[in-house]
Amino acid sequence: MKGIVFPGNRKVELLDFPDPTPGPGEVVLEIKASGMCGSDLKFYRAASGASSLGLGAKSGPTIAGHEPCGVVVAVGPGVSEKQARVGMRMMQHHYRGCGVCEHCATGWMQMCVEGVAEVYGITGHGAHARYMKCPARTLVPLPDELSFEAGAAISCGTGTAWGALHRIGMTGDHTIAIFGQGPVGLSATLLAAKMGARVIALDTSDERLARARQFGAEVLIKSKTRTTWCRPSAISPTAAVRIPSLDASSPEARRRYAAYTQLGQRPASWVKATASRWT
Repeated sequence: MKGIVFPGNRKVELLDFPDPTPGPGEVVLEIKASGMCGSDLKFYRAASGASSLGLGAKSGPTIAGHEPCGVVVAVGPGVSEKQARVGMRMMQHHYRGCGVCEHCATGWMQMCVEGVAEVYGITGHGAHARYMKCPARTLVPLPDELSFEAGAAISCGTGTAWGALHRIGMTGDHTIAIFGQGPVGLSATLLAAKMGARVIALDTSDERLARARQFGAEVLIKSKTRTTWCRPSAISPTAAVRIPSLDASSPEARRRYAAYTQLGQRPASWVKATASRWT
């Protein structure tokens, strides 16, 4: 089969790879849609691809693509029909951990206590090919009413946005400020608006703010710089209003809110956010 590789220095290669065969606990997906994430641009632009960013890579070229969605075409030994069977439509969570620690057991394989064994599309073969092999435990069934393209988006960016809204306890009676209206921020705007929340979208781009409006944002705020400061008077006549904040922006755009979730940054750039009123 052919597979797409990001060797670095803004190059893309289409190489030959053997068709994968599932081992114990594994399946093979026939890929129907494979998304492009903002992270992929880092590997595309880096001098030597993912390895130059400190991410250990397997020997030889690695097939890119960590937003997979497809159909199960082969099942390895030890995979029950409840996990996967041939013909099932599936999304795939692109991390492989130990599979048994407290994090892996609850679906947070990227936080495996033994360390992440593989990140598909980065340190292990991903979905920019006809077929992809992965552990059956990393699969999530794709409902019939969703397209494969939607499933690919959910596998990473849109799923990340949903996880953030879930963590801050988003409900329909909330007002939420979403900093940054890139793919993840726009996903959060769309999901929060569909849940019934009042969405305040912030970005430096007119084009992205216009798309946020299409996705359901009620209030648009354009920042003149990458650092944005918002007081309640700008969005509400009540100073005591509770506004959860979801940050999908640059590290400079930070502000304290009663609830805060930050997306898309490495641990070194995480900030400590505490509940407070605006000052």
